[in-house]
Amino acid sequence: MQAIPFDPDDEPPPTGNTPDQLHFLKILEKKVLWLSTWMIHHANHIREGDGELKVGGHQASCASMVTIMTALYFAVLKPEDRVAVKPHGSPVFHAIQYLF
Repeated sequence: MQAIPFDPDDEPPPTGNTPDQLHFLKILEKKVLWLSTWMIHHANHIREGDGELKVGGHQASCASMVTIMTALYFAVLKPEDRVAVKPHGSPVFHAIQYLF
């Protein structure tokens, strides 16, 4: 794994948001939470299968990280930035990628 170079002259992340931006982020947050929860429900209860294997993440893990992931991906991160996502909360990451 290579270290990502840090340039102290890089522009810092935004320090404030307008009420409109915050309102938009809140709407996106609700969509991301709904999508991630639906993915888990569909994988474990609706998808055809033998009924024994449960797949997907956990709703609580998703709910605990949806606000920060929404803020990061829709307001702070640049394309070259990387974020590690806990596996049980990965449906949030996939929901965000779907919305992109």
